[in-house]
Amino acid sequence: MRTKTTTYILGDNISTDQIHPPRYFSLDMDVMKQGFMRGISEEWSERVAPGSIIIAGENFGCGSSRELTAQVFRERGISLVLAKSFARIFYRNLINLGIAVSYLKTPCPWHEGKAVDVDFDPDQRTLVSGKFSVSYAKPSPFVESIQKAGGLIQLIDNLF
Repeated sequence: MRTKTTTYILGDNISTDQIHPPRYFSLDMDVMKQGFMRGISEEWSERVAPGSIIIAGENFGCGSSRELTAQVFRERGISLVLAKSFARIFYRNLINLGIAVSYLKTPCPWHEGKAVDVDFDPDQRTLVSGKFSVSYAKPSPFVESIQKAGGLIQLIDNLF
């Protein structure tokens, strides 16, 4: 099933402090959500809507291992996070929180700093805009089961 959404294109070595600056760490969900992508673009921070997709380059999420940075993706309703590569702990935090995450299979045809409207087909694992497209890898069965359950804790709860 294809849906239309906006995809935000980021570069390489985007740190957790850029994704969610420390001054927005809070137990207040509204404050926490305001910080999303604030270190990259204040405009994007205000524009990113539920259902949006994030595409990044190499080493996405480098820096600290704070789970809060991954949690803000869920709180803002990001539907998919793609990258050439991820910082290991950040990648696991995204998975453990049930956020759809995967590796790019094809080079991203759009330039860093762009917001691109795309047709998103999760069954085919493709994003298409005009004559350009990008495809991404299918997650492992274990990762898929965590994502479908809504997170690792929910998966464990479902087992018992």
